[in-house]
Amino acid sequence: MQNQSMLDASYYLAKKAAASSGADAKDKLQAMFPTASWDEIVDAYFKGCELAKRCYEIGNLARQKSIPDEEAIQMLKGGFPGFSDATYSDALTLGWFLSR
Repeated sequence: MQNQSMLDASYYLAKKAAASSGADAKDKLQAMFPTASWDEIVDAYFKGCELAKRCYEIGNLARQKSIPDEEAIQMLKGGFPGFSDATYSDALTLGWFLSR
């Protein structure tokens, strides 16, 4: 099971993945968490990618239905457990931005 720091790092690297390849991001994660297995790195990266991709959906839904930020963040937490509060907040902000 990944720790919160690894999941957070995977999200931030996934957000930037458009500018680099996923392999680069996974290599960076491996360097940041050298005791993690490659399978843990790949799993964390995929979880970070999913959060980065799905934040638009939650941001758009929150905008359309006037869902308060706290409720939208709870939706993110329910669908993507294990990240820090700061990462959920960042994902919601990104989702709001992308849904404009």
